[in-house]
Amino acid sequence: MSHATNASFETLPVEIFHRIFDNLDAQTIVFSIRSVCRLFQRIVNTYNRYNLDFKSISKSDFHRFCHSINPQNVTSLRLCDDEQTPNQIALFMSLVRLRQFSRLHAISFLGIAEFQLNMILKRMHLNCLTSFSLNIQQYDSRRRKTTLKFLSSILVHPSLRKVELSIKNDLIHNISWPTNVQLVHLTIDSDISFDTMLTILSCSSQLHTLVLKQNLPRLMYKTKQTFSFPQLTALTIENLNDTMDKLESFLLCLPLLIDLKLIGEHCDLDGKRCQQFIQMNLPYLNNFQFFIDIIKSTLQTLNDLEQIIESFRNPFWTDYKKWFVAAQLKSDPSYCIQIYSIPICKSVLRYEFNSYNIFRSNSAILSNNDPLIIKNINELIFPLKSSTYRIMNEDELATNTPRYFNVTKIDVTIDRRTILDSLKFLTSVVDVSKLVEVKLESFYFNKDNQTMLFEIVSILDQARSLLSLVVHSNYCKYELYPYLNRLCSIIPRQLKHLRMPANELNQIEVIFERCQNLSIVQFEITRTKFSLEVIKWFNQHTADSAFRRHVGCDTIWIGTKNILIKENHKRIKLDENQSDN
Repeated sequence: MSHATNASFETLPVEIFHRIFDNLDAQTIVFSIRSVCRLFQRIVNTYNRYNLDFKSISKSDFHRFCHSINPQNVTSLRLCDDEQTPNQIALFMSLVRLRQFSRLHAISFLGIAEFQLNMILKRMHLNCLTSFSLNIQQYDSRRRKTTLKFLSSILVHPSLRKVELSIKNDLIHNISWPTNVQLVHLTIDSDISFDTMLTILSCSSQLHTLVLKQNLPRLMYKTKQTFSFPQLTALTIENLNDTMDKLESFLLCLPLLIDLKLIGEHCDLDGKRCQQFIQMNLPYLNNFQFFIDIIKSTLQTLNDLEQIIESFRNPFWTDYKKWFVAAQLKSDPSYCIQIYSIPICKSVLRYEFNSYNIFRSNSAILSNNDPLIIKNINELIFPLKSSTYRIMNEDELATNTPRYFNVTKIDVTIDRRTILDSLKFLTSVVDVSKLVEVKLESFYFNKDNQTMLFEIVSILDQARSLLSLVVHSNYCKYELYPYLNRLCSIIPRQLKHLRMPANELNQIEVIFERCQNLSIVQFEITRTKFSLEVIKWFNQHTADSAFRRHVGCDTIWIGTKNILIKENHKRIKLDENQSDN
C-alpha cells in the first residue's frame, strides 16, 4: 500500500472501518485485513464486536483465533463439538481464559457435555446476554441440579431476548422459570408436556415467537379453565403429527396469532374447516404456511386429491387472503397426498423420480414447474431406484435450466440393484455448479451400482463450490474395498470435509495429497488395528490433530499439515469418550 493511500485512510474515523467489519466474518477481518499494513493492524486490534462461529472451522484457524483475539472483544460465540470438530469445546477451555469473556451478547453451545457447560457458565460473565442457544450431547445426572440452577439464572437476565433449547424434556420441565421472563423468541427442540408449555407461556409476557421443533405439547386435555396467551403472535410447529382437533385446541390459546407455520404429517387439513376456524378464532392471522403429508391407511385416489384442493378454491383463500395452495398425489393410487402453501415453506424436500406426480392448485395460473413454488428449497433427498431413468421423459432430460435452482445440498440414496444408463436426470434437477454438500449412500455398494457411484463423483467435477462429500455404506463396507483406490483418485480436490470407507494407508496418502484444503476427514474403518495405523500416520504428517472414534468411524480434525514436523510436536489427542463399537 502506498504512503499516499495510507495517509488518506488515516484521515477516516476508525468507526467507519468498524462498521464495515460488522458485515464481514471474523476470518476475513483477522486473517486478511489485519495483514495488509500496520494501520489496518491497529484498526483490527481495536475492533470489539467479533462474532466467532467455530462450527466447521479448520483446526489451524481455530488455534489462531484462540491465541490472537482478545476475549473482551468478542460479543458473539458459537462452540460446536460434533463429528466434524471433535473435542473442540474441551480444547477451547484449555486455550482461553473464560473469565475474560465479559462482553458476550450471544452464546451458542452445540453438542456440549453437561460437565463442560457447568464449568463454562461458572466462569463466564453473561450479564450482557441477549441470545442463548444450548444443545447438550452428554448428560450427567450428578450435575442436574447445578445445570437447572444455571439455566434459571440465565433466564432471569433482563437483557435476554432469544433462547433456543435442545435438551431433554425433563430438564425443561424442571427449570424454575422466573415470573417475568423478557424473552421475545423461544425455540424448543424437545417433546414437552402441555403443563410445561403453560408454565413457560405464563411466565413470558413478552414472548412473541415460539418455534416447536417437535410435535404439539403432550397431554393436552380439556378442562373448564380456558387459557389465553395474547402476547404470542408467531408460531411454528416443525413436526406436527396430531389431529385437527388437538391443533385447534392449542391454537385457541393464541387469539392474536399473526404468523403460523405447520410442517408434518397425518393432520387432515381441510380448506373449509381451516377457513371457519380462522375467521372465528384467529382474526389477525396474516401469514399461514404449511406442508403436510396426509397419510392414510387406505389408498387415496385422484378423486380424493380433487376434493382436498377444491376446499381451498374459494374467495377467502384466493382473493381475500391471497393464500395459494397446491396438492400432490405422488402416484395414482397412493397412500399419501401432499398439501402445501406456495411457496413451499421448508428447505428440505424428498424428490421421487419414480413417482407420477399429479398436481393441483387453487390458482389458475400456477403450474407444477413454477419457480415460485420451490424457491425456498436448498436441499434435496434423492432415492435412486432401478426404475428411475425409465420414467423420465426426454423433455425433462433435455432441459438446460435445472428445476431446483437454489439447491446447494443433495443426499443420494442408491438402491443396491440400481443400473441406470444415464445420469442426465441429476443435471436436469439441480445446478451442479452450486452444490456445496453431497452425500452418496447405499445399503452396500457392489458391482451393480459402483458404476453409478463413480459417474456421480465424476459429475461433481462441475461442482466448483463443493466443500463436503460423504460416501457412506450402511452395511457391508468391504463390498466397496476393491473400488476405493479408484475412488480416491477422482474425488474433487477442493473438499474441506470428506467421509468415506478406507482399508489401506495408501488411500489416505492419495487423499491427503490430492485434497490440500481438507480440514475434517472421516474414515469408516472396521479394524481397530488399521485405525491405530491411521492415527500413527496423522501423527507423522500433521501436528495437533484431534481424533475421535465412534461407531466404526474415525474422525480426524486435521491440525497443521507439515512434512517436516518437529519431533516434540503434540500427538493426536484422543477423545476420552472414544469407543470402538
